[in-house]
Amino acid sequence: MNCDKPYSNERGGKQSAIKGKMTEVPPLALLELSKVMGQGSETYPREPDGTPNWYKIGCYSNLDHGLEHAINFLIEHNKSEPDQAYMLEELSHLAARSMMALEQFLRRDL
Repeated sequence: MNCDKPYSNERGGKQSAIKGKMTEVPPLALLELSKVMGQGSETYPREPDGTPNWYKIGCYSNLDHGLEHAINFLIEHNKSEPDQAYMLEELSHLAARSMMALEQFLRRDL
């Protein structure tokens, strides 16, 4: 379906198509991601022009940090009594770094 061309749905409503299926994005994970991004924005404020600080971090640096979060998660997971809160934090930060790396890649800002 062409995203630029309006279409009519089965009820006759007209609208433009969207590029993805937002209802398939995991909502609980997205909420956790937004928490991490919010915490990051408090620690590392936006530039005076409104640009997020993480735009200045490259794709590969985000991947390095994300992989460290993944390894920390796996190390904790293998403990006899893993700390669930710590594991959630590591997975959430892994997701954030992955999303930042993906954004850098899509912007061709490696």
